[in-house]
Amino acid sequence: MPRRFGRFDAAHSPWPMLIALTASVPAFYDSMMPTPATWATWMYLLSGTVVLVSAWRVRQALRKLGPAPDDQSHTWGHHPMELRLDWFLGAALLLNAVLPQSNESEPALIWRLAIAVLMLYRLLKISKPLFTETGLARLLGMGATVIGLCGIGFYWLDPGVTSLHEGLWLAFSTAATVGYGDVVPSSTASRVFSVFVVLLGYGLLSLVTASIAAMFVGTQERKVERDILRDMHAQIRSLRQEITGLREEIRALRAESPASSDPPSGP
Repeated sequence: MPRRFGRFDAAHSPWPMLIALTASVPAFYDSMMPTPATWATWMYLLSGTVVLVSAWRVRQALRKLGPAPDDQSHTWGHHPMELRLDWFLGAALLLNAVLPQSNESEPALIWRLAIAVLMLYRLLKISKPLFTETGLARLLGMGATVIGLCGIGFYWLDPGVTSLHEGLWLAFSTAATVGYGDVVPSSTASRVFSVFVVLLGYGLLSLVTASIAAMFVGTQERKVERDILRDMHAQIRSLRQEITGLREEIRALRAESPASSDPPSGP
């Protein structure tokens, strides 16, 4: 990566955008509840403002760095398109604050659902470095945290979930796509929520499964490598012994050759 963009990436932190988009998720579901969505309105306003300010900071930083060469105009990942997406998401979150509640207007629900899908895509792009080159212990911790938050979400959204442990069980069975049927989403908000829980479950469980498989495969590969190294060391030891024997034979032949080449003495 050119130094120009390396300095920019080091100076710009994705955490404000990540926190703002994550904080707008409860507002999306709160607008689907029958209670007044005053809290959701303020959360949409705050999240939209943070997203717009973050996008503006990115734009100002790029302007200060000056124009990039033609062959480096898209070096900063896919940020030119993502910057436009950030502007759109910021404006859309502010618009969500003034729209009717989702439980009162179907067009508002469809609009907020489409924005939620774009937000999920942007969150995945931002949080991708957090999941790459991640150990099994960290992945398990992340998975437990996500399942716990999803369980709290089901307990909050679904009137049929009467306790937190039922919410956690519903979150786990939904994320694992088991579907026992003992506890099921019973409201529109919890059903929409379960769609995103399934997507998160696919991602997290796939990462955990891949990490466990890599651990076992890595163990087998290390065993094979040890066997190969042991065989190589044995062969090298044998070659050294053969070379040592050949050197001794050569020394013995050189020691005998002067005596045999001396001319016979006269009478």
